[in-house]
Amino acid sequence: MNRDAIEQALEAFIAEAKKSGFDIEEITKSAQTGIMSNAVYSWISASEKPKAIKALNSAIDEVSKINFYRHN
Repeated sequence: MNRDAIEQALEAFIAEAKKSGFDIEEITKSAQTGIMSNAVYSWISASEKPKAIKALNSAIDEVSKINFYRHN
């Protein structure tokens, strides 16, 4: 699968969760913990986990730039 497609899907999911009222900061912390602690959805090697955290943080940063009132 194309990396751009994966990033777009992740950012779209985060944006829709945010629009729906979910606490994105809390979910992000939980996801980071899950990645680092080998939750059922974390299958990458330990050396790749910091990259996954960085990718998640980057997606969150991009979504935080969206003006949801302009894009409705």
